[in-house]
Amino acid sequence: MATPQINTATAMQLFDTLVTLKYQNSQKLEGTIEERHGTKGTIVNVPVSDLIEMKQSNFAPTDIPVTPVNETNVQIPTNDYRVKTVVGGGEATLYNFDKITDHAKLHGLAVARMTDFIKINALYTDPNFANIVTIPVNVGFNTGINEGKMAEGLSYLEDQGVDVMDYNISQWNPAILKASLMADDRVVNFFYNDVKPLTDNKIQSYLGVDMRFLGSNGINTIPFTSAGGINTYLVPMVAHDSMVQTFNRDPSTSVTWLPNQDRWELLSTMTSGAKIIQTNGIVLLIAQNPFAAN
Repeated sequence: MATPQINTATAMQLFDTLVTLKYQNSQKLEGTIEERHGTKGTIVNVPVSDLIEMKQSNFAPTDIPVTPVNETNVQIPTNDYRVKTVVGGGEATLYNFDKITDHAKLHGLAVARMTDFIKINALYTDPNFANIVTIPVNVGFNTGINEGKMAEGLSYLEDQGVDVMDYNISQWNPAILKASLMADDRVVNFFYNDVKPLTDNKIQSYLGVDMRFLGSNGINTIPFTSAGGINTYLVPMVAHDSMVQTFNRDPSTSVTWLPNQDRWELLSTMTSGAKIIQTNGIVLLIAQNPFAAN
């Protein structure tokens, strides 16, 4: 019996018209810190003014003494980032999908992850990182992230004069620790919360904190240390004005046809940098995975 041949219609189905991308992180930290666009040079200077206080005076018409305003200058280093891929002219015709659009999606995700990574790297590599206040692992319901750790972190930030209202504080959570947050009754119990995170899987905010969750499949992941089969994270709670990210060149992608090389080139570029401006606008929650009850 002759082997049946695959007809053209069946063969076309072997190449889906929609590309399935490998699982990967997307941008998660957009809008969590200050951004300044259109900056110039490899170093951006950010002046930070100190606090001043009023003093008691009298009713006499004497000269009013001048109160000096001390300013510190924080320098933000800027770096250039690029990624380029190519699609051959003949290669583009081999598939039943738009390979150029596929590459453009990959570029968009790569740029998004790098934008996050610049923030994350600026925080964890800062020379003053060791001086940032930490909330111990044994605070709260469990050794993961929980209401107790967040409340203590917010208390510290507010004590420092940080505005903790209206989602001014964001929390950069490793996604793997979401289970520890869901295990805390104060997060999922209606007596403490008016949303249903166990039903809807929505924790967009808690205690007025803008909650962001980052996966581990990409450059924009929260670092950790490992010992005895336990991963320990320093989960940051970050005030919006405690860090600044600058952009000399905003992210952009170009698609260029090079006839003399018979190929398409896709090039994405970005010139950016970030820096902690005030360390007392950040607090770190020590959290572990796997988590255990405290």
